[in-house]
Amino acid sequence: MDNLEYLEKFGNRVDIESLRKLKKAKLHEFRTKYQKEYKAIFDRIPSLKLNSTETIETAKELIPWRKGPFQIGELDIDAEWRSDKKWERLKESLPDLKDKVVLDVGCNNGYYMFEMAKQDPKLVIGIDPVMHNQAQFDFINHFKGHDNLKFELFGIEDLPNFRSFYDVIFSMGVLYHHRHPLEQLISIREALVPGGEMIIETIGIPGEDSTCLFPEDRYSKMRNVWFLPTLTCLKNWINRTGFIDIEVVSVSTTNFEEQRKTPWCPPPHQSLEDFLDDNDKSKTVEGYPAPVRFCIKAKKKPTSPIKTF
Repeated sequence: MDNLEYLEKFGNRVDIESLRKLKKAKLHEFRTKYQKEYKAIFDRIPSLKLNSTETIETAKELIPWRKGPFQIGELDIDAEWRSDKKWERLKESLPDLKDKVVLDVGCNNGYYMFEMAKQDPKLVIGIDPVMHNQAQFDFINHFKGHDNLKFELFGIEDLPNFRSFYDVIFSMGVLYHHRHPLEQLISIREALVPGGEMIIETIGIPGEDSTCLFPEDRYSKMRNVWFLPTLTCLKNWINRTGFIDIEVVSVSTTNFEEQRKTPWCPPPHQSLEDFLDDNDKSKTVEGYPAPVRFCIKAKKKPTSPIKTF
């Protein structure tokens, strides 16, 4: 869990010493806070065999599975989210990922990383500060065997440790969970190479004006939701943080086929049906407009200077 040697070849475009300190702190947190819950699983994963009882039981220990689906031999993990549907909406608009260095911000268990791997990228780093998600990623990648996929317990706030580094950055389902959306966009821009591409997917609200909703308390029962823009507002944020060639990839509404409870994400875990008004599915349980999902791609200016440490 503490090896960052794969980043050394990138030289002064990554602050590897700061990242090593961060990773050391994460390892300490694991040993003091999560070892009892996850150590046995991490120790067991390297010896798991396809279709074995132990493999199936390990997957069940890792419930809830939020992102999927995954097919591992005869094991079918039907996660809460049909993430394949989101990928279908955007994959035709993606840049070529072959031989590229890619970042997936808030990668969860790495579902989209495994889809990206099909294009043979040079390196895909997924960052997500949740130990449960790393355990699921390690479980899946034990069977997939992708050496070019790396999961790190970093957050979006750690992105300034990369400068002019990534060819493509994905940020899907993250922007609205943080207090400073423009700061996020600037961090993404600075971590991209000149001419690099950002694919951002986030929830927002319907409307034509350049406005955003700031919930009084919770939104769809989530306390960590801050700014929910209209599509026009989101495009303005992206434009004013220095991106060019802004293109709307998709506008969609999540339905009960795409997000729902399953045996792999069972009660008492909640899902879409619990977040919307029982009598009016166009509203959240708090009475706000139900979320609309926006996906946009944009580029960093190719004339931007290359920044290093």
